[in-house]
Amino acid sequence: MRIEELYNILLSDKPSNNLRKKEKELFEMVPEFEKCKGFNQNCVWHVYDVFEHILHAVDNAPSDLNVRLAALFHDVGKPAKYTVDRNGNGHFLGHWEVSQKVFEDFADKYNIDKKLRDRVSNLIYYHDLWMVGLEKNTLDKIYNLLGPDGIRQLYCLKKADALASTESYHSIVNYYDEQLDDILSKYDSENRFKR
Repeated sequence: MRIEELYNILLSDKPSNNLRKKEKELFEMVPEFEKCKGFNQNCVWHVYDVFEHILHAVDNAPSDLNVRLAALFHDVGKPAKYTVDRNGNGHFLGHWEVSQKVFEDFADKYNIDKKLRDRVSNLIYYHDLWMVGLEKNTLDKIYNLLGPDGIRQLYCLKKADALASTESYHSIVNYYDEQLDDILSKYDSENRFKR
């Protein structure tokens, strides 16, 4: 599969349909995806295996190449970071770093535009970060890195991710909307004050 074809699939109405049809080609492009198929997450947050979760997240994301490409890669690193606690619950601490690296290697291999590469890489890295209660300098760093449009895209990814999880956790999307409004209004008022 050529990169342009992948982009077209990602921007289609329901990308998962064609991603399933082209699964073998996707696995050839990025072998880590094949490791996700059938990989049980053993976690109350997740009803799907890692690959199915990824496909649902892509479908839930808005038709924006940055967000859908980030959704495609956001959890690809989970099998590499899987651990089980004494109660048998699965955890994936640091999977965002592995997912980011897999995406960056893919971006280098397919000569993805630097602006797209950097944005998607940052969305993947920060997709699992709970933004409430962050120290101001950390939040400032993320806001300065992504800007208001990138922060909106990050929250689109967070919502797509949540909606691809167990239905009882879908209500978290409401908190994401509140967080996004708080962050954007805070920085908007700070910028107005500086002028």
